Amino acid sequence: MEVGFIGLGRMGAAMAHNIQAAGHSLYVNDVRPEACDAAVEGGATFLATPAEIARRAEIVVISVPGPNEIEAVLSGADGLLAGLESGKLVIDTTTISARQSKANAGRCLDLGVDYLDAPVSGGQHGAITADLAAMVGGDDAAFERAGPILECVAKSITHVGSTGSGSAIKLLNQMIYVSYQMVFAEGLAVGEDLGLDLETMLQVWGASAAGHPEITVKYDEIRGVAKTPGFAVNRALLFVDLAQEGSGDLGYSTPVFDAVAASLRLAETDGLADEDMIRARGRYRERPTKITGGN
Repeated sequence: MEVGFIGLGRMGAAMAHNIQAAGHSLYVNDVRPEACDAAVEGGATFLATPAEIARRAEIVVISVPGPNEIEAVLSGADGLLAGLESGKLVIDTTTISARQSKANAGRCLDLGVDYLDAPVSGGQHGAITADLAAMVGGDDAAFERAGPILECVAKSITHVGSTGSGSAIKLLNQMIYVSYQMVFAEGLAVGEDLGLDLETMLQVWGASAAGHPEITVKYDEIRGVAKTPGFAVNRALLFVDLAQEGSGDLGYSTPVFDAVAASLRLAETDGLADEDMIRARGRYRERPTKITGGN
């Protein structure tokens, strides 16, 4: 297939590589052209604008950081919508709100173009090993058509419902995951102040109910020996904002998640935006909570 890929960051570069390795013809674009160098060396064709990608590819995959970036890809100067024509398919793996996914699908549909919101989970390691989980919202026929491409990047591929469903279930996934990581971070901080050894906590919790696999793969970040932060505070806040927007639309109260969001915002205020959110735990104890009691 003639596949276009827009956004070759930490996740996108690995996903594009796996699509290319499966034998598909690949056209690539990124706001940082140098991000496409490895793909081009592997035989991909660099195109300067999303519009050019749209004109050349029959299926376009997008993997960009968030809502603002996907809007720029679609509607910016020489954006994707300027080059799309009837019969093409857009697979958007970006994590955005269900509301934005539905709006994007509507604009594509006006051009006769199918659109799937297909955010993925599994982190950079999952992207490299093609072991991501893809959560796909959209038309049945479009989902079937996307199968050969999604199978290049994900082992778990679930059609969760109509347009917007993929984005909705991904944000709920992030609410749960981010909350779990923050609780784990607080547990580590309390344990360290109680005199418990970090390695002992990781060993014991890794073999017990607290040791979710998504935490055990982060042990290098927790120890501080990883080269890059695994899940930075500012990235978590992007998901928090989108998730709160979605639950707010329904009028639901989410007190546990709201507490997690407040803790993340405090970490950001304290200058930890770029740090891994579990590694940032050491700063929480600098803001002791005053506990009052009454009779």
